[in-house]
Amino acid sequence: MTQRGCASMKWLRRWMTLALVCGVVGGQCPKGFGQSAFPLPGWFKDNVKRPKTIDQEKAASDFLNSLMKDGKLGLSEADAIRLVLENNLDVVADRYDPRLSEYDIERGYALFDPKLSFTLSAGRNTIPQSNIVVSGVAALSNLNHSANVSFSQLFQTGTRYAITYNNFRQSSNNLRNLLNPFLSSSLTASISQPLLRNFGYLPNRRPILIARNNKEISDHIFAQRLIALVNQVQTLYWNMVFAREDIKVKQRSLDLAAKTNEDNKRQVEIGTLAPIEVVKSESEIANRKEELIRAKFLLEQFDDQIKKCVSSFSDLSKITAVIDPIDKTLSPANFKDFDLAQAVSYAIEARPEIKQLKKDIENQEINVRYFRNQLLPSVNLDLSYGTSALAGQNRIFRPDGTFLLGPSSGWNDNLSTLFGHDFANYSASVTVDIPITNRAAKADFARANFSKYQAEKRLAALEQQIALEVRNAHTELEMNRARIEAAQKSRELAERNLEAEQKKFQLGTSTIRFVLEEQRNLAVAQSNEVRALVDFTKAKNDLDRAVGKTLEVHNIRIENALGGNFQGQSARPVEPPRPNGATR
Repeated sequence: MTQRGCASMKWLRRWMTLALVCGVVGGQCPKGFGQSAFPLPGWFKDNVKRPKTIDQEKAASDFLNSLMKDGKLGLSEADAIRLVLENNLDVVADRYDPRLSEYDIERGYALFDPKLSFTLSAGRNTIPQSNIVVSGVAALSNLNHSANVSFSQLFQTGTRYAITYNNFRQSSNNLRNLLNPFLSSSLTASISQPLLRNFGYLPNRRPILIARNNKEISDHIFAQRLIALVNQVQTLYWNMVFAREDIKVKQRSLDLAAKTNEDNKRQVEIGTLAPIEVVKSESEIANRKEELIRAKFLLEQFDDQIKKCVSSFSDLSKITAVIDPIDKTLSPANFKDFDLAQAVSYAIEARPEIKQLKKDIENQEINVRYFRNQLLPSVNLDLSYGTSALAGQNRIFRPDGTFLLGPSSGWNDNLSTLFGHDFANYSASVTVDIPITNRAAKADFARANFSKYQAEKRLAALEQQIALEVRNAHTELEMNRARIEAAQKSRELAERNLEAEQKKFQLGTSTIRFVLEEQRNLAVAQSNEVRALVDFTKAKNDLDRAVGKTLEVHNIRIENALGGNFQGQSARPVEPPRPNGATR
């Protein structure tokens, strides 16, 4: 190989290396996916392997097992919430949605991926000739080989470049060829740049920008579902608290009826009470037993529903421990200094639904700007520069039509000619395309504008609905606060009425029917008091949900919920920063 050929090979390597580096750097792949560019090391490993899932399945979490003691599952509201985050199958399934939206971002960058292509071909053709003047033979036979390489890429500004290296080799029985076989080569670099339509970052990055917003929308949707599930398990937890306390009330009522029945039997034996009174007390015992059975069955239903929320077992019977709620209801003295106006303002900013619609409006604005750009004429600037070369086996023709083999040149000489710019060619052009009516672009632009207006009105309607929800939740909280005081007063009066009726019965001025009625009234009043306390606690949780502070109050971070990593994180309630100076 000549020195000039070696120099040409070095220049070719530099050109190809520079093109690959530009492709890798200019491709601007999204960070976080970690895929290497072909043919760099690790390309097949990064691009062909199956992605790992984020779910780490397990029969039961260590945290769940740590709560089981002596056949009981001592559970606080915070513990129940943490178990939901760790094990609930709905949460596990919902975690995939934000992850799936990340791949849409990666797909958006595919438009700017550099492309390297190779074409190798070989073939023979034989063509009969109508005369031998042109080729000197009756049948022209050609053996063709081609080897072409191209490298191209689109940048986010709309600029597209391409480097093409073509080689064509032919061996022929044509007696008139000056070169046989011959090698024809060309090296061309071209650049195309839109000047109006599709010029700039926005028209070319539109899918990426929308995909990024959609990823944030997926996060907000996940947060919304998580809030709903947390609120659901809170409601179940306090329903179970009420059910357990209600069973105690009904058991005391049954015990009191049984004691009354025994007293009646003794009075019947000594003849101071008619036997029919015993029948009345026994009938009341049967009714109260039925109520107790129903209350126990309701508690079992709540137990199963909570187990379904806090575990990943397909069969809930695998959790043999009985759930024992250990939290106490809130005091009605709490949350009296609540700033409703500030809470409404906070909710309109913090609710995930609001954030979703705001991101959707951003998407609509991106579409408006994009379709406004599509109204412009298409003006493209195209530049190209290239060189050509020809090499092969020379023939020196004699006067009698025969020939002798002359000097021979090969691929190295071709490269020397290409990079020597002996046969250079270049061009520049501007192409203008002006649609006369452009109805499709106008329709798309109008549709994008109306879609944006629609999204803005939906946001205003949602803000109105959220404000109403916050006010209703606060009204419900205050109503239940008032109920507690009324229920306590009613229970105290029921106790006094029962005590008075029992004294009247002992003095013979009343009947057993009125005593049993007052016992039932007392049981109802006690249940109502427990219900009012539980409803007040549930109303506070509903108010947190309406304001958009459920996750914040329980120290739940979305990034941990998405990754399923709760090691060392507590879900116990904390006092969050008050919205805009609101006090509690």
